[in-house]
Amino acid sequence: MSTNSGVDRTQPALFDADLAAWRSQPERAFDGWLASHGFGQATAVVYRAMWGKLLRWSGERGLAPLSWSAQQIGEFLDAQQLHKHHRYRYARLIERVFHHLSALQQGLHNPATQAVRARLADGENDPMAFLLPAERDCLISQLAAACAGPEAQGEYSPTQWKRARDLALLAVLLGAGLKVGQVRALGLDQFTDGLQAVRMVRPDNGRAYEAPLLAFARPALAAWLAVRASGGALGSLVFPATPDGRAMHAASVYRRIERLLGQAGVLDGRSERASPQTLRNTYGALHFDAGAGPAAVAQYLGMRDLESGWRLRAAYEAWMARSGQMTDHDAPAASA
Repeated sequence: MSTNSGVDRTQPALFDADLAAWRSQPERAFDGWLASHGFGQATAVVYRAMWGKLLRWSGERGLAPLSWSAQQIGEFLDAQQLHKHHRYRYARLIERVFHHLSALQQGLHNPATQAVRARLADGENDPMAFLLPAERDCLISQLAAACAGPEAQGEYSPTQWKRARDLALLAVLLGAGLKVGQVRALGLDQFTDGLQAVRMVRPDNGRAYEAPLLAFARPALAAWLAVRASGGALGSLVFPATPDGRAMHAASVYRRIERLLGQAGVLDGRSERASPQTLRNTYGALHFDAGAGPAAVAQYLGMRDLESGWRLRAAYEAWMARSGQMTDHDAPAASA
């Protein structure tokens, strides 16, 4: 695969006409996709190399481009012996490409999304990560600044509308510990009075529970709900993709949260990936810091069993020791 920056990217038919162009000339089609998204030169070079590696691996195994299953993507990631962060970047890149292709063919499956859901992109032996206190403070400050946003103006550009939504999305992920699938489907009727908590139901057993919404998250959420109402958004979803009420795509949620984390400086110098799951983990950690027990935290997070709360606390304690947040003297007794 060539990484020549002089590739002709003036032929949109290579990347947005139909799937045949992607299947017959996947390298050039990918170059067109990169150009259409306006990636910087350094990012484009990295993405082009990643895509080329996937195509070479696929060709060596006789797999046609774009024919990959979730299992095959997992096998590719395993073959590269990548750190979990880089496995995730690969999965996200493939997911974004297939999200683009889904506009060309209705019902096209996204193998990368399926691989992520099946945890095939997670890798092995990568310890659970949390946000450092300074990183949490940066995000909370970012949310506080959102309350002086476009809601006071009465008129909202599409950019302002999405900015208010994305900040509220971040607020709910960090302030209520919800998963990406949960915030995508979150309804306006799921908040208790005063935005004190989010009413949830586990889909596997129908168990209802409430996730307390931490105080720092409420102003940004309230500001977004005011913007949403004033803008006349349709439907019952709290976080629609557009004012017509359409649901957000999971890949879009990941992209927008990653952008906000980057803007807040959270991604600077981190050796561990920061993602919506990191925010969920940190929500549990905030409750532990406030004195909540593992059983209560498991209930707040809607975990399948209370033992999961103990595992989360053990992971948090291990992370604190690993990151220098806890000394041996500070560590709780094993029987605690």
